[in-house]
Amino acid sequence: MRRLRAVCLGVGLLAWAGYAQSPPSLSMQVSNRSVRLRIAGEVGSACTIQWASNLYGANNWQFLTNLTPLSSSPYLVADTNVVTAPRFYRAFAQQVPTNVVTTNTVWIPPGTFVMGSPTNEAERQPNEWDETQHTVTISRGFWMGKYLVTQGDYVAVVGSNPSICRNGTDGTNSGGTGGPITNELIHPVEHVSWYDVSNYCALRTQQERAGGLIPINYAYRLPTESEWEYACRAGTTTAFYLGSGLHSGQANFVGLYEYDASVGTIYNPSGIWLGTTTPVGSYPANPWGLYDMIGNLPEWCQDWFDVYPGGSVIDPQGPASGSRRVLRGDGFWIPLGVNCRSAYRDRDDPSDGNDCIGFRVVLAPGQP
Repeated sequence: MRRLRAVCLGVGLLAWAGYAQSPPSLSMQVSNRSVRLRIAGEVGSACTIQWASNLYGANNWQFLTNLTPLSSSPYLVADTNVVTAPRFYRAFAQQVPTNVVTTNTVWIPPGTFVMGSPTNEAERQPNEWDETQHTVTISRGFWMGKYLVTQGDYVAVVGSNPSICRNGTDGTNSGGTGGPITNELIHPVEHVSWYDVSNYCALRTQQERAGGLIPINYAYRLPTESEWEYACRAGTTTAFYLGSGLHSGQANFVGLYEYDASVGTIYNPSGIWLGTTTPVGSYPANPWGLYDMIGNLPEWCQDWFDVYPGGSVIDPQGPASGSRRVLRGDGFWIPLGVNCRSAYRDRDDPSDGNDCIGFRVVLAPGQP
């Protein structure tokens, strides 16, 4: 392992920008002209990793990834670009607004990422569904729900529960292997339309502002499609934040149909298919601390569905109008592993509340 002051194969010094809290620590190893950075920092404290080809000038730093350590064990982050010249790295703690105190949310710092899938990602969607890669900058940080909104959350705000995966629901009745549900309030809410979830966000905003829980200029809303993929990828560039493949037992999906980005769908006759939702947080979180971004339920997003804009964009909001709203992620019911990829897109009529669709919220400055 090359330590802080090491220089080898043209890769420069490691550095960081200091803040009041303890800065993340960095070390590195180099192989085949690529770099693996070893990052350790305060658990739960978001940080940004940047690189520069030289240190002469204030605007040379380029975004590499964001990271939120979830344990005291160091993370490994790869810079897979071919390194043929000196390259310098730094990590610095994100400045999280201190006027908001939230529960079950994760701070998602601003950054830039490549949205969509490469053309060689097996079984990617046809052109009319559009996974064309393009660069997106998220210029403002936001809080995002750590979990899908649960049935308990929904009842507490709206006063009713539209879900079908309720106590007594048995996954074996739909051909799966999941037993009867006994703890419905920690299962995600589903069978909600886009209008239902927008109403939930408005009511929750009203209630929490009145209770002094959030500032008057903050509001709950759905994530934009780009915010959702940015948060799902959590700095990764592979088909899933888990890597290039998805295998039975790694998420709540139809595990009979696993997936690998290089070969496509792989049939596994022993794969797990529960046939029902699972309690939120039943599977490991992604690197930024978000659960169920793979599987369990597809999720409503704010945007109308359309092809992606061309070129690099900043904070895209989607088209001004349309007939279908974007869905991201996929769920337990009929999805193959390929439909759980970070770039996968779907759409539905915003008035449709008859499908197993869920959602998670974003908290950010909004209308007073």
